[in-house]
Amino acid sequence: MRQKRGTSGKPGSNREGYERAGRRLRRQRSPQTLFACWEQATAGLRAATNIALFLDFDGTLVPLQRDPQRVRLDEPTRRQLQRIARHPHATLWFVSGRRRRDLIQRVRVKGAAYLGLHGLETGARANSLGVPRRLISLARREIAVRLKGLPNVWIEDKGLSFVVHYRGATNPAVRRARSLLQEYLASRASALRVLDGKKVWEVLPREAQGKGKAVKDVLAEMPKGVLPIYIGDDTTDEFAFAQLKTGLTIRVGIRKPTRAKYALRDPAEVKQFLSRLEIELSENAGAARTGRETPRLRKNP
Repeated sequence: MRQKRGTSGKPGSNREGYERAGRRLRRQRSPQTLFACWEQATAGLRAATNIALFLDFDGTLVPLQRDPQRVRLDEPTRRQLQRIARHPHATLWFVSGRRRRDLIQRVRVKGAAYLGLHGLETGARANSLGVPRRLISLARREIAVRLKGLPNVWIEDKGLSFVVHYRGATNPAVRRARSLLQEYLASRASALRVLDGKKVWEVLPREAQGKGKAVKDVLAEMPKGVLPIYIGDDTTDEFAFAQLKTGLTIRVGIRKPTRAKYALRDPAEVKQFLSRLEIELSENAGAARTGRETPRLRKNP
């Protein structure tokens, strides 16, 4: 949500989190199609002793839908992810903008770890936020009043955050909604921030540092030499791509500038990648049995 030049107030002056990171993301590029350069892309995978696989959910494992409540993970993909989660040389993480409990209920892969609200919810600190829930609730109600009457603009309540959806709205409606949201949040920048997504704006506590920080924190607790693999489709995933200087980063969707190294077209191709990943893991395990046995990663609850 970019502040127009020459406007009064300070909507952009205190944006230090996502906004500062967003400026770094300008150094983007067009990614290579993953399957077209598979051998090159997966050379590090074949050399790795262990991997940490991070997956976004909506738009990555399942197609985007206008109603987020209608989204479900299909059973074949769930079984596939379950096998990866059980592999002794892999750890599996789901990183989503959904609430952690909602994410767990929709994915239901045992042995995997779940990060909700872009990494804000880890399961340990869901209730230890500096911003009171009542402030978020008040902001949601007051913004809902301001946006009332704009066609195809609606608010999703996540409790610790809320999302303004505008998929299907006309350009004038989107511009009006953006202006009203910026105007409201300008005086609350010390407590709340806005994260741009695909046809959404999410309002979160300012302490929410995003998926990049969440992934960085996870990797800091892992043994050295772990190969990170991150797959995501949204603007929110760009912060994770930017953090992973090494490893395999994959953007899902129409090819466009990104910090990811490689691209897949849609969730169907993500599932193809998971199948190939299973083969690579199986071959690596076979090689380990005939040579030096590699250490196992500590599994996460």
